[in-house]
Amino acid sequence: MPLPQSPAQSAAPLAPRPALIGQAHSPFLARLQPGAHLLEAGCGAGEDLHHFRTLGFMVTAFDASLSQASAASRLCGQPVRVCRFEQMQSVVPYDGIWASGSLPCLPEHEIAPALGHLATLLKAGGPLYASFPHGKGEPLPRSGEYPLQTRLDEAGLRRLIAPLPFTLHHGWVGEDEVNGPWLHALLVRR
Repeated sequence: MPLPQSPAQSAAPLAPRPALIGQAHSPFLARLQPGAHLLEAGCGAGEDLHHFRTLGFMVTAFDASLSQASAASRLCGQPVRVCRFEQMQSVVPYDGIWASGSLPCLPEHEIAPALGHLATLLKAGGPLYASFPHGKGEPLPRSGEYPLQTRLDEAGLRRLIAPLPFTLHHGWVGEDEVNGPWLHALLVRR
C-alpha cells in the first residue's frame, strides 16, 4: 500500500525544518542497517516519520500533542502514540532514535533525564539525532503548540551528556533565515 503524500507534495510549501537545513538525515541513516526499527521521539506532524517509512524503515513514533500525533497518523497511515518522553516504553530496544526539534520544547533541567530515558530505549552503538536552537541562555519565542524553551551550544550539550551513556559522534550548526542557527547532534549510545 503506498504511503500518503507528504505535506510538501499535497499543500503549500512549509517552512524549512532544521533537520533538512542541517542535512541531518544522511549521517543518521549511515549508521543504520536497511529495515532498522526506529523511534521518532516527538514526531510533530509526521514529516520525518513519513520520510523514514518511505525509505523502508519500521518506525514507532510518539508525540506529546494529541493533535500532532493525529496529524502524523493521518499522514503516514499508522498509529502514533501520545505520550511524553519519560512515558515511552518498549520491550525491545530501537536501532536508532530521531528527536528532531523535540527536546528543546522541554526546560533545560528536563533534557538530561529525557535523554537518559531515551538511552534505555536504544541499542548499544545505536544513533540518536537531536537538534536544539543554538546559543546560550538567550530568550526564545514562546508561541505555538510547542514553545521552544532551551538553547544549547556544543559545550552545553557536552556538559549535559557527560553523565549519560552517550558520546557525541558529530555536532554541527546549520542556519537558515526562518529558523536561525540550530545545533545538530548525532549521539551514539555506549
